[in-house]
Amino acid sequence: MPFINEVIRLGNTTARIKNYYANGLIVIYDIRGSLEAGDTITCDDSGEVIVLNNFTISNDYDLYYEDFDWDDDGLVVQDNGAFVAMDAHFTGLPSQNYQTINLVKEDD
Repeated sequence: MPFINEVIRLGNTTARIKNYYANGLIVIYDIRGSLEAGDTITCDDSGEVIVLNNFTISNDYDLYYEDFDWDDDGLVVQDNGAFVAMDAHFTGLPSQNYQTINLVKEDD
């Protein structure tokens, strides 16, 4: 599974993953170069390889798709506003700060 804000590549073309969904939809942004249906992209951090079955440039993202997958309800926050995370959160990968897994939540 790709990571939020992870860089994807195809040759000299790069972009970032804004969000992804269980149905296989991947919303990307900051596209530098060109992509088209049938291209195979590689994710820098996760190593995921994805074939773009369909590719559409659209402004629908602003209307229909939510931003990063942050559900901060119940996340433990320090006095300085930083989230509390388990050691497993700190991967050293560029997309680390955009991931919500391994953040500490309060018990419900």
